Amino acid sequence: MPTSRVRHTATAAAPPGRVWAALQEAGTWAGIGPIDEVWDATHDDGGMLAGFRWSADAAGRRWEGTATTAEARSGERITLALRSSEVRGTLTAALEGDGTGATRVDVSLDVEPAGLLAGMFWGVVSGAIRRGLPGHVEEFAARFSAAEPG
Repeated sequence: MPTSRVRHTATAAAPPGRVWAALQEAGTWAGIGPIDEVWDATHDDGGMLAGFRWSADAAGRRWEGTATTAEARSGERITLALRSSEVRGTLTAALEGDGTGATRVDVSLDVEPAGLLAGMFWGVVSGAIRRGLPGHVEEFAARFSAAEPG
């Protein structure tokens, strides 16, 4: 199966703790990679994001999937395993304070087709992901900058 890996780094004008706290809210992930909407979030006993359901609108259809936390290092990195009928992969956000109160947010998305339709049109799908992720990550980081401390 062909796999696409896309990565982009942006800076959030917020400290790493605030960015980490926002990453524990499922709604924060809307608009990154294939994720348009999120719902049904779950958290572990410590309040860390355990998973959520998501949807994407593509090719005139709404596609639904799940995201589960595959790895989390508190305050540093979180990896979500994404699954749907058409795509599967991982979405990772790694955080690094820059010493000035801002945070570098490094987002990587590794995806591959899981269904026949995505497999047939993977060139188009992966091209859209590759072109879209940098803008998604810039908007993602800007949301952290605008977020109220919590």
